[in-house]
Amino acid sequence: MPEFLTLLPPDEARALLLSHLSPPTTDSELIDVPSALGRVLAEDSARRIPCRIFERSTVDGYAVRARDTYGASDSLPAYLNLIGEVRWGRACIRS
Repeated sequence: MPEFLTLLPPDEARALLLSHLSPPTTDSELIDVPSALGRVLAEDSARRIPCRIFERSTVDGYAVRARDTYGASDSLPAYLNLIGEVRWGRACIRS
C-alpha cells in the first residue's frame, strides 16, 4: 500500500518551498489601498494627522465589572442595571 505522506529532509523541503516563491523587488509605487492586497509596504506607514482621542469601542457590546458578575452562571444569572449608553462616535461622559 503506498504511503499518503512523503517526508523530505529539512534542506530539501526548504529548497522546494523557496522554488515556488518569487524574489521581492526593490521597486516601489504609490497605489490606492484596495489595490494593495497581497503587497508589502516599502516603508513604515504613519498617520500624519493625529486621531481624535476619546474613550470608545469599535464593537457593540456591554461593559461590566468583574465583581458584578462573580459567581454568575447559566443556571444562576447575574442581574445588572443599565447605567449608561455611548453612541458610535460620541465621547463617554462620566458623572
